[in-house]
Amino acid sequence: MTKFILGFHCHQPVGNFDFVFKEVHEKSYSPLIRTLFGLNVKFCLHASGVLLEWWEENDPGLIEIIAEGVNAGLIELIGGGYYEPILAMIPPKDRLKQLEMLSEALKVLFGVYPSGAWITERIWQPDIIKDLKSAGLNYAFLDDFQFFQAGISPDCIDSVFRTEYGGEYFDIFPIHERLRYKIPFAEPSESLNEILYLNGRSSDLSIMFDDGEKMGGWPDTFDWVYGKEGNKGWLENFIDKACSKDEGSPHSDIIFELPSNLLCNTEKRNQVYLPISSYREMGEWTLPPKTRDACERIKLQNPSAPLISGIWHNFLTRYPESNLQHKRMVNLSLKIDCIQKTYDKNLNEAAEELLKSQANDAYWHGVFGGIYLPHLRRAVHKALLASYVFYKDAVNEKIEIECYDFDSDGEKEFLLSNDLWCIIYKPSSASFSALDYIGKGLIHSLGDVFCLHEEYDILKIKEKNSKEESADSDIKNKNGSEEEPPKTIHDETKYPSDLSENDLLTHKGILPPFEILFENKPLCFSGTNIKNMCENNGKDYIFVEAKAYPVITVRGEALRDNNLNNLTDIKAEGLLEEILGLNIKIDESISFFIKSRPGISGNLEVVFRFALPGGDGPAVSVDIDGDVKGVNNSMKKNNAAGCDNFIYLKDSFWGGKITLKERTDSNFLKNYDAVFKPLTTMSLSESGYERIFQGIELRYNFNLNTEEDFRSIISIDVEKIN
Repeated sequence: MTKFILGFHCHQPVGNFDFVFKEVHEKSYSPLIRTLFGLNVKFCLHASGVLLEWWEENDPGLIEIIAEGVNAGLIELIGGGYYEPILAMIPPKDRLKQLEMLSEALKVLFGVYPSGAWITERIWQPDIIKDLKSAGLNYAFLDDFQFFQAGISPDCIDSVFRTEYGGEYFDIFPIHERLRYKIPFAEPSESLNEILYLNGRSSDLSIMFDDGEKMGGWPDTFDWVYGKEGNKGWLENFIDKACSKDEGSPHSDIIFELPSNLLCNTEKRNQVYLPISSYREMGEWTLPPKTRDACERIKLQNPSAPLISGIWHNFLTRYPESNLQHKRMVNLSLKIDCIQKTYDKNLNEAAEELLKSQANDAYWHGVFGGIYLPHLRRAVHKALLASYVFYKDAVNEKIEIECYDFDSDGEKEFLLSNDLWCIIYKPSSASFSALDYIGKGLIHSLGDVFCLHEEYDILKIKEKNSKEESADSDIKNKNGSEEEPPKTIHDETKYPSDLSENDLLTHKGILPPFEILFENKPLCFSGTNIKNMCENNGKDYIFVEAKAYPVITVRGEALRDNNLNNLTDIKAEGLLEEILGLNIKIDESISFFIKSRPGISGNLEVVFRFALPGGDGPAVSVDIDGDVKGVNNSMKKNNAAGCDNFIYLKDSFWGGKITLKERTDSNFLKNYDAVFKPLTTMSLSESGYERIFQGIELRYNFNLNTEEDFRSIISIDVEKIN
């Protein structure tokens, strides 16, 4: 007999659109759970807390069905992190909160605590065992690939395994990867044969636990899984064949089982110690594109080659935006914990918003949109900023100046905040890594403009750009019928042919929301002085001053702020020449005071980039000197010096308006250009490639070519609109 554990993981990201929740629910979650329950099938169900909240509000009948299935012993509920965090990426105290929060929600809704855990993206790190056990969770599901990495033979994978960390024992079930691919994309009989036979021999235990969304929610899967025009779909045919007890039925040896029952009735465990790992595809996605390409070429030559893949944390090195968000989250978590322990303050609201900011979806990118989707990043950023506002209210800190290495590059950045603004300032370039507005009612990360990074899929587009699109690779049924299984997201992808070079332009670092370029190159800033000051009217403000020099290399090292503390010798050698001075004042607005010294000649660009909650929709417009257009349009305006020039960015979806006021005073410069353009990326999702609007860029271009000095003042204001 072959015991078979069938499980589904159901989740929607924090911040996803309600229509997406509704569509996937109607096509996947609802018919899947109702069909399995109606067929009296035992299965495991994991749903993240965000999705449970949506079900409660929008389909309470499904909650009742699940509760009935639990009481009848048909459904085993699986716990995990409430907001679906990567457990290995968050502090232990937050792990425990996330795990306990979902367990409590399941207890309230269904009357039972879970005893097993869904490990988000199966990202395993041995030290999470302690927190899983503390939350009352005794087992989890991981991919068989992770066991193979530990040296377990494929012939021994149909077992229950036990691992240990710090004296805590924990049971692990291996998910059968080949079965994940076959359900529901292979014929039911082929999927059932995969359950019964492992490498040509009978299997004692087979496990399929995968995304519920693929059961009707992925493109073109609904009719295949549930049928149409009165005909049975894949799921019902699969269950009918699996549960058939007719004499001579080839699949009568399959017994649907629940993990807790199996653990109670099976004493034997196979010992294992797993490396930090995830499922095979995740490990491949984490690799740098060229490394992954090399691995793919080796696999083509030798499919059984034992390749070692990357770990999830590599995304923090590939995406500097993700890394910055992660470090800000960890830093705030530590601060909240410190205040709670030291002053016994109630920071529950701050802690809860912090947990929301740990939702994994906007921290990485695989096949689905992930970090490239602005609305997912916006939800994570908004939660982090809301947490920070609650923290500031609790500690009664109106102005905060904190020095911390927010991007792990060895240089300490400054967090500068007051009641309205929160900025991450990088001294070496005098640029902003983050620009957040935290005025109540308009909390938003204005600087959250994502750029296209090097991706394996972009590498493939470039390789295929001059070739014809590959033919569709539809999978045909083995019985020769006209019905075809749906394509999966792992099928051959058709690459778009209408891409320009700009569409494929990639960047290594963050696109800063503010930076200054000279001759199209960054400047090196030194002598940074940051202080909290007070005006005559009693208003506090933050004042930043710095001096800019060209980026040069001395003794093989590029100069930056942390090695420019003593410039005497370098100046004496004539290696360093000051270009301009920059002062930044942060109060109700942010004002930039830029002054060049006489004798500087070249093109000076002051660059601002903004992300808007309304995206490129009809609610968002740009107004340059009365010329109002949508933000998908590029615009160029020639401004006159010696007067105030305004640019307005209005977003009625957000409810806010950004005003940029600029004034340049000089005798030599009569006119200068302000250039506005949209910023987009290309991203591969389950529906194919798509262009994604990320934000806008505004460049002030000044040509300096005189012995006279140059002065410009630029301010940013945000106000609420009706």
